[in-house]
Amino acid sequence: MDLGRGCGHGRRVIVQALIQAAGSGVRLGLGPKAFVRLDDCTLLERAVRLANRVAASTIVAVPASEIERATALVGAEGVRIIPGCSSRSETTRRLIAEATAPWLLLHDVVHPFVDLDLVERLLGEAARSGAAAPGLPNSEFLYDRSGALLHGPEDVLIGQKPVVFSREAVLAGYAFSPASDGSSDPSLLDILERGGVRTTFVAGRSTNIKITTEDDLLLAKALIEREKA
Repeated sequence: MDLGRGCGHGRRVIVQALIQAAGSGVRLGLGPKAFVRLDDCTLLERAVRLANRVAASTIVAVPASEIERATALVGAEGVRIIPGCSSRSETTRRLIAEATAPWLLLHDVVHPFVDLDLVERLLGEAARSGAAAPGLPNSEFLYDRSGALLHGPEDVLIGQKPVVFSREAVLAGYAFSPASDGSSDPSLLDILERGGVRTTFVAGRSTNIKITTEDDLLLAKALIEREKA
């Protein structure tokens, strides 16, 4: 089955979107990131709008204290809101535990510039390989803290969101990965590999930024203005 062709009913019934929106936003300093506004809507609303275009249903994880606020913004048929956890990996695990579809799309509200074309390419690649993520080649020399060169430009990929993957594979990976005791924080791609699936990468985009700091938000606002121009 090709998950990457069209947005018809046949694909929508087997793809479920999982949205990470439980970040506290400490570094940004504007409260929970889900409710930070970008142009005419919050990051949470922007992420759910994308999910509604590509998935049959959506599960959103937000801070436990913000469930009512999130429901007021995006609560609707096909959108379920659950409390997130204290770490990103634990929130991911909880979202996946609540999922029911054979194919899952994990997104994060801090990546507000994901477009439908990227999602379509991810769905198509995941159908062939079992899991797919966007990746952007590094543009600088990378060094460790002692000054030793690790990688030259173009040698490694910077992983982005969203990630599309088989629910069967990630559950198999979790079977080999007990819930974190705080001593480790494995990435989703590592979990998938433990489940027998190595994630393949499609070309990412420099505009698929991650909003973490005030400078990131300023860049996001500039990108919005460019979209309007």
